[in-house]
Amino acid sequence: MNLNELKNKVEQAKGAKNQVENRLKTIKSDIKAQQSRQKSIELAQVLIQTTAKETQEKLRYHIEDIVNTALDTCFPGEYSFVVDFQIKRGRTEAELYLDKEGERINPMDATGGGVVDIVSLALRLSAWTLSKTDNLIVLDEPLRFLSADLKPLAGEILKKLSKKLGIQIIFVTHDKEMIDIADKVFQVKIKKGRSIVEER
Repeated sequence: MNLNELKNKVEQAKGAKNQVENRLKTIKSDIKAQQSRQKSIELAQVLIQTTAKETQEKLRYHIEDIVNTALDTCFPGEYSFVVDFQIKRGRTEAELYLDKEGERINPMDATGGGVVDIVSLALRLSAWTLSKTDNLIVLDEPLRFLSADLKPLAGEILKKLSKKLGIQIIFVTHDKEMIDIADKVFQVKIKKGRSIVEER
């Protein structure tokens, strides 16, 4: 091999070395960019998790407060409504249950006395207040399954929740106990085949 061939090989090797060094610089730059991106993603995840946790906590308080206000009206100190947020299968789920002296009770399994009716009404009102709506809600025969001894308290529940949530509640009922607590009563009568509405 002569000197020119050797010089050519050295030049080729230098060129190959320069390509490898440039590629290495590009890779190092890419690694830095990926590390920076990963840090940003991790910070974003922490921010999202923190925001989600704060939102869940506010939501939990809002729902529990409304439902427990309703429950305490009829069953003072007997039940406590709990919203428990859990992550399952990579998603946040809310478990809703009643606590009675440390025992967890599924609200749908609670029987007698209208506990399910009270929880259901309070949950509907709390969900309704989370959306952007007018401050008026119409209910048809709310708490109709409440036991007779608790019927007088049904109206108290509606009054408390109306005041607490700043909403006007219009409800249809045949229950005298509910009618007696209303601020205004309108009676619908049928006369000569027509519905007539009269204020009492």
